[in-house]
Amino acid sequence: MNTLEARANNIFDQLKQDERLGRYVDGTLSIPKPYHGTGEIRLIVLGQDPTVKNPQGRKTIRTVLNLDRNRSVRAYLAGVCNGLGIQITENVYATNLYKNFFVQPPTQISEIDIFQEFIGFWLPLLKEELEPFAGTPVVTLGEPILAPLVAENVSSKVRDYWGYVPEWKEGKAKPFQYLKKTDNQLERTIFPFPHQTSLRMQFYKARMSDYISFVKAIAFS
Repeated sequence: MNTLEARANNIFDQLKQDERLGRYVDGTLSIPKPYHGTGEIRLIVLGQDPTVKNPQGRKTIRTVLNLDRNRSVRAYLAGVCNGLGIQITENVYATNLYKNFFVQPPTQISEIDIFQEFIGFWLPLLKEELEPFAGTPVVTLGEPILAPLVAENVSSKVRDYWGYVPEWKEGKAKPFQYLKKTDNQLERTIFPFPHQTSLRMQFYKARMSDYISFVKAIAFS
């Protein structure tokens, strides 16, 4: 077991035993392993946590975002990578901000702010985990993950980075944006993407290709 894995498991044990937070931690499921491409890592994909809605489905997750299996999230990210001129099998490192499974998806837990309560445990480890990939841009998946990461007075809405205006169907839009190093706690260049489940929204479908081109011009030129 490597040092990071050991530290993650120590944090996991600490959380399970915490009198206040332990009730929200599913201690029966192990922490999924990060996904590591076989070549030079040129993109970091950051997920929120491994807790899918289906409790039975959680038991099958061994790797972050199920990227070791041909599922819809992998197909989505493979398309993003292709647009950036890289390969998901070679150039991607994927991990979660929150490593442990929760008893239910965090957005369904209303008694406490799961993301704020748990970030102090996991953020320092994540920073250490990403140190070998200095300068590598980050893609975040989903909106909830942005709130605990962004600096004060910085938007946590994915659509704001994609140039949303109410009249977008009329061809109107604001410029694309990304999170600069000074705008987030990871101190990295971050490009917010919707989670795969949000792709049914026509706005993201319409803007996807152009936003990928934007990312490529900023981070892969």
